Amino acid sequence: MGDKVIGIDIGGTNLRGALVDSQGNILKRMKILSEADQGIDKLIDNLTNFISDISKGEKVTNIGVGIPGILDSKEGIITQAPNILNVNDYPLRSVLNEKLGSALNVAIENDANSAAVGEWWMGAAKDVNSMIMLTMGTGVGGGIVLDDKLWTGAYGMAGEIGHITIYPDGARCNCGNYGCLESYASATAIRRMVKEGLEDKKLNTALRETTENVHIKDIPKIVMEAAGAGDSFSLGIWQEVGKALGIAIASLVNLLNVEMVVIGGGVSNAWDLFIETTYKEAHRRAFRAPMKRAKIQRGILRDDAGILGSAYLALKSCNEKRS
Repeated sequence: MGDKVIGIDIGGTNLRGALVDSQGNILKRMKILSEADQGIDKLIDNLTNFISDISKGEKVTNIGVGIPGILDSKEGIITQAPNILNVNDYPLRSVLNEKLGSALNVAIENDANSAAVGEWWMGAAKDVNSMIMLTMGTGVGGGIVLDDKLWTGAYGMAGEIGHITIYPDGARCNCGNYGCLESYASATAIRRMVKEGLEDKKLNTALRETTENVHIKDIPKIVMEAAGAGDSFSLGIWQEVGKALGIAIASLVNLLNVEMVVIGGGVSNAWDLFIETTYKEAHRRAFRAPMKRAKIQRGILRDDAGILGSAYLALKSCNEKRS
């Protein structure tokens, strides 16, 4: 039968995971609330219960966990995680071993890195050996695969593409910098642009009525619907998103000369509204030859990208342990 591992993708809202075999087949899947907003202790309680439940009746010694934040993946430490309370150099691997047993081999990786590995292993980038993944969600995450290996840098913290500076004097980012890609190509950025636009009382846009009394998490979807209906202000927001993405992609392709750039995450559901601008901006700014050869693709695994990427990293741990 081969190895079975557990791949887990932790988000600010949901904790998703699956039992996966060595061929990338999902044998069993589960989803619960992560409750990350209640702090790391609550998240760990949910995670350990989740692992116990999904592994019941199975012989599993390796798991992979993708989690948002700046990680020292080699040591299994979350150095900081803006969307999880009370995290400061948190020893995730040690805590899980303490709660679930020292025999459990835990591979820990940034969630966007896991998503990149998932799309490279089983998704849009399956046939290439160098790619970059951009995940457009609440923020913008990034992952890099070079020569068929996840590239994480000297200390496991590489790939923070969302914090490339696009506009030096641009909008303030949650990281404290100004003009980051995340400030222009994320759900948070879209909400900011809507808020700033509506402050102009003369602006004529359908968003004045459609965004009134709605949850802030629904605003990107409403902007997508308004743009689809021809609202010029909403269309302009997606053009801004596309332009920022194109600028970032041009720099990344010039720097790394990858075969493919894969774009995923919930905000990528508006693909048709921003991708033409992204293409034009990337080709306008990058060197002609590498940009002409690099493909820009939409991710195909959706919520399974992080799960399968984490599973791959767990399977890799199995093989490394044997050798």
